[in-house]
Amino acid sequence: MRFLSLQYLTIHPIERKSTTAAADDAAHETFTVKLKNYVLLSPEAINQDDAKRIKLQAVINQEPLALIEYWAVDPDYDGRVFRSVWQDYRGNTANDGDALRVVTQAVVTTTAKPGPRKVCVRVVDVFGFEAEVVGIVGAT
Repeated sequence: MRFLSLQYLTIHPIERKSTTAAADDAAHETFTVKLKNYVLLSPEAINQDDAKRIKLQAVINQEPLALIEYWAVDPDYDGRVFRSVWQDYRGNTANDGDALRVVTQAVVTTTAKPGPRKVCVRVVDVFGFEAEVVGIVGAT
């Protein structure tokens, strides 16, 4: 059974930077991931009355990333199992002082690996819909 996707997510190009390893430490690299846009393809599919749907459409048009409830990053995605190493959620004020929105940028540090890497970003919106995007990042 396949489910119709009612949304899609886009991100800015992912930045990858290597850090020099000390003699007794493994090399690391840092990925900067920035959310770009989140689109509900069928807002009319949301079970809301017309007045709420009009307000929802206004939010979608003005600030689409405000619909995101939670998002996470896997900087070494294998295409099958998503392993989150960074996450933010609405109400988390450890990443910023805004309890009503998630941050739109993540900086993830992980052990360095040669060659290209798949970085997967998953989001869940306030309606419980999930979206995912995978970015391929070339070697540093």
